[in-house]
Amino acid sequence: MLDELRELWRFRFLLQMLVARELKVRYKNSVLGFAWSIVPPVLTVVVLTFFIKTALGHPIENYSAYLLCGIISWNFFSIAVLDASQSLLNNYTVIKKVYMPREVIPIAIVISNFVHFLLAWGVYFVAFFVLMPFFKFTHLVENGGTPLLPSIAWFPVIVCAELLLVIGCALWSAALNMFYEDVRFILQTLFGLVYFILPILYTADVMRYTGPMAKHPWLFNIYMLNPVTAMITAFRDALLQPAKPEWFNNKLVGMPPATIEWWVYLGAFLISIFIAWSGYAYFNSRKWKFVERS
Repeated sequence: MLDELRELWRFRFLLQMLVARELKVRYKNSVLGFAWSIVPPVLTVVVLTFFIKTALGHPIENYSAYLLCGIISWNFFSIAVLDASQSLLNNYTVIKKVYMPREVIPIAIVISNFVHFLLAWGVYFVAFFVLMPFFKFTHLVENGGTPLLPSIAWFPVIVCAELLLVIGCALWSAALNMFYEDVRFILQTLFGLVYFILPILYTADVMRYTGPMAKHPWLFNIYMLNPVTAMITAFRDALLQPAKPEWFNNKLVGMPPATIEWWVYLGAFLISIFIAWSGYAYFNSRKWKFVERS
């Protein structure tokens, strides 16, 4: 694997060119350009916040801050993995004719999505940590967790952990989809389903205090060991004050925010490293057979 990494490093300029191409092509004829990396999640937050607070009449303090945390993290994971799964097939004629480390293509897709991921977080910080206090939205500052917390120091670590996770999943999906094109459709279906299981629209506390996890707390630890769940929750813990469970479920009035042990986050981080390592190992074990696909 070290030899493969050295080869990948030797082609780092090609990787830079592919990333630049992806960034230019995606919004080539678009008026808003890179703004589209944040417009969809912001509009989603606006609609869902309106639906939850107005249509359902369920007030949640600064719901948009918690919701956008989950959507930014989830969008990076789901979009990058789906794009990467199809990347080799889209560049099949290239990999048949030109020598290059094949992993450059899906990794370039991930990095281009990573740029949009960082841009989205930039907008998030400006909106909730600069503009709101500046305009003295005191009810948001007091109840919504907009002041900067010391735990924000963990933010770069969480970002790196999610990047490793996405690269690993992207390599797995790209390699498998070369031989089994059902993988892309399986991922699309799976991502649509787990969207409602993961703590995106709500915090992990809701899962902790309801259903079988309320009776068996160890199930909650397993739930949190899912790296995607851990990343979403870690971003919220690092940036925002703990949300009250009753904000998301009226039956949880008086319940404290669920305590998540440090070893759970550590376990999720180690799982992310393993997925990255195993994805790279599997990809390299199969990459020279890609041109042999029928």
